[in-house]
Amino acid sequence: MDVSNIKWNLAACRVNKGMTQNQAAEKLHMSAVTLNKHERGVVKPTYAQLMAYAQLYEVPIEIINSEVRN
Repeated sequence: MDVSNIKWNLAACRVNKGMTQNQAAEKLHMSAVTLNKHERGVVKPTYAQLMAYAQLYEVPIEIINSEVRN
């Protein structure tokens, strides 16, 4: 099985890191409501926000399954 194409959603990355939404939102300097909207796909994060998620969760940005807004 080739796992090189596997993508994780933001919530899975956060849970894998052992963080709650409130903890992650605080570290990312955003509201928990915004983080929740990003995780549910209601609002697309900016590229800078996606980079911050990748850094916080210690995952390559390429594995995060999230579209970014322009």
